[in-house]
Order: sequence, then structure tokens, then C-alpha cells
Amino acid sequence: MKPKNAQQRKIVVLSKRLKPITEKQVTWAYKHCFEHIAYRTAKNTLTCGDCGHTWKSETTLADTVCGCTCPHCGAELKVNDTRKRTFNQCYYFCVVTTCKGFQVVRIVMIKSTSKKGSAATYFYQEVAQRWIMPDGKVITMALLRGIGCYADLWYFGSDMEIRPHHDIYNIISNCDNYPRVRVLPVFKRNGFKGNFYEASPTKFLCSLLTDSKTETLLKAGQYAILPHFVHYPQTMEQKWNSLKICIRNGYIIKDATMWCDYIDLLKHFHKDTQNAKYVCPADLKAEHDTLVAIRNRQQERQDREWERQREIDRQEAERRKLERMQENERLYADMKSKYLDLVFSDGVLRIQVLQSVQEFYEEGKAMRHCCFTNDYYLKPDSLVFSARLGEERIETIEVSLKTMQIVQSRGVCNQDTQYHGQIINLVRQNIRRIQQRMTAA
Repeated sequence: MKPKNAQQRKIVVLSKRLKPITEKQVTWAYKHCFEHIAYRTAKNTLTCGDCGHTWKSETTLADTVCGCTCPHCGAELKVNDTRKRTFNQCYYFCVVTTCKGFQVVRIVMIKSTSKKGSAATYFYQEVAQRWIMPDGKVITMALLRGIGCYADLWYFGSDMEIRPHHDIYNIISNCDNYPRVRVLPVFKRNGFKGNFYEASPTKFLCSLLTDSKTETLLKAGQYAILPHFVHYPQTMEQKWNSLKICIRNGYIIKDATMWCDYIDLLKHFHKDTQNAKYVCPADLKAEHDTLVAIRNRQQERQDREWERQREIDRQEAERRKLERMQENERLYADMKSKYLDLVFSDGVLRIQVLQSVQEFYEEGKAMRHCCFTNDYYLKPDSLVFSARLGEERIETIEVSLKTMQIVQSRGVCNQDTQYHGQIINLVRQNIRRIQQRMTAA
């Protein structure tokens, strides 16, 4: 898109003055970013994915499981048992540099295609530039991307232009960086010495520029917790007071993830998270495991209580269901008592009125339809019959007491059966008997 202000126009001009990515930088990326593979066949023949050399391994399969060295190019290779003949790898690396008072993170995509029996081929191209402003904002120059959820949909023939923010730029920025780093004096003043400590270079530099807490952690040597603070500032803000206690007591956190989980456990148990006795344990793993064990026992007690309460609720639900069933049985008997002895038969089929709510339940369960679920037994103007062949249930029939018409006749899963027409005819022939019961009342 076109630059919209003087700052963006300046960046567009400066971007064209940047030197191309060097062969030395790309060679470093090929060596350190890619997974170097040796393809192994069932006959213990190895093929180097880098140079394509093939050799017969003299060691056993178990000895090469951790890796091997190519006798031709000397590359350290990871052994991969596979029948595939072609492998494609795609990674990103960044070059951190400066340009006319701006901090720039240049992102390069590199691809490798290796095929059994031939040397690997490589491709690289710079796809994005993150220009960091003095106030910590980032302006992105990038190639045009295709529409889709994949990160690598770049149009390599497009121009490097100002692009609106997209999460994909943060994703590809979280990559390995070329070890020779150039930064502005302000970052050196804030304690930066060339190491990003496994944090995204872009986020690290922005955080170091805008958040004094990052500078504090860096100068205090809290390198393990630093990337967590850079990537999850809102979460780590809740632990800042505990971190200050660690810094004040010279306690260096070695395992950031375990320490964060430990602080969360302390908060759960209402311990003082600003007390050095708790937040600076001599044996972090032991203290962490102790609290985890206590928390597990607590959860087990809660689970048992929950199961007990669920059983009580189930029993109460069963009691209420029984009471409803008994009340519904009474209502059904009052409404349909004069029809309960109705039975129609043609010598093959036998059609009878459902005698109780319990029979509605059994009918609905056997026929897998909703005569019980939808409370057909409570409909005052409906009479429900069950058509049977011997003891086998065939269809369920609903007759309207208002119109004396068959409303529906359903078999298993609401499907018609081969007896459907015969059932309809038999019920229609006996509609007068239903009318007689109604007028007799």
C-alpha cells in the first residue's frame, strides 16, 4: 500500500538502500536452521540429504539411531527411516541491523529440497522488514501475500511495500537470528549485549525500548524468565512483585516455566508471594513437586465430593421422576380409562391402546421415537395405539379424538413398515368403536 505519512515515506526510501542479504548470512542459515537428514533404507543403506552421497553403514541400526556423519561432506546427519525420496523444508531467519537511526529486523525465507541420490537445492529471499520506531511501534515492509492460512504464500515477484499489520508478521519474526547483530545505542544503554535469549528479536527490542521491566530483568541477569516476560507481558505483570523479591535477594531463576507454575500454586494456597521464603526456594523442583502433590490430593477430594453430590442428585432426580411417573399414571388413567380395553385384530395384526405411562416409555424406547419423550400420554385429544405382530412391536398409531382421523403411524425410527397400509385400514375400520366409547361416557 502507499505510504501515508512522512515517516512511512522515509522508510520506503531507506528500505531500497539496504544492502542485499549476503552469501555468508545465507550459508549460516543453511547450516543452522535446517534439519540435516540421512535417509536410511531397510538394508541399512544411508543417503546424505545434503550432498546426495550413498554409503553402506557398517554400524548396526541401534548405533545410528542418534545420528551419523556423512563420509563425503562431513555433515552431521539425523537418521530418518523412510520410503520418501524427496524432502522439502522451509524456515525463516532474521538479520538484525540499523539504518539511519532506525532499528531494522530483516526476515528471510529459506527453502531446501533434497532428493535421494542428488545434492540438496536451496532458495532464499527476503520477505519482510520490521522497522522499529523510537516509541516502540513497528512499521512492516513486506512482499505481497496470497489469501490463506499458510505462512509461506508469498508472491516473490511483488515489490517490498508498506503493509498493514497482520499476525503472520509476528509469527515469522519469531525465528533464529544471524549472530552478527547491529543495534542502536539506546538498546546498548538498556543492557542489550547481542543475545535475545530465545525471544522474538522484534518483540524483544520493542519491549526493551518501551518497558522498563524488561531492562530491569536483563540487567539483573534473569535471562530464563526474560523471554516469558517479552512474549506474555500481561501474565508476567501479575508476577512482577514476586520477581522483584527474587532480584532483591539475588535469586536467579533457572527454570522459568516451573517457577511460574510454582508461583501460581502459591497463590492457590494463599501463600505470601512477596516473601523470599516462598518465592526464592533453595530447591525449586522439590517445593514445586510438594505443592503439586498437595494440589492433586485436593483435587481428588473435590472429585470424590463431586461424585458423591452427583450420586445424591441422581437419586433425587430418580425420586422426582418416579413421583412424576406416578402422577402421570394417575392422569393418564383418568383421561383414557374408557378406551384402555380397546383391541383391534384382523387375525394377523393386533392393535391395542397403550395401557400406561410405563408402556409409553417401553414403546418409545423399543421404536426409537418420541411418544414418551414428548408426553403423548398427557394429550387429552389423542389416543395412542401399538400395532403388534405377536409380541413384536410394528408401528405406533396416534388417533385424534377430535377429528377421529389417524394423525400418524410410525415404525422404528419413524419409518413406515410393510404393514403400514394394513394397519391404517384396520384402524379406520374400527374408528366407530372409538366413537362409541366416547359417546357412551
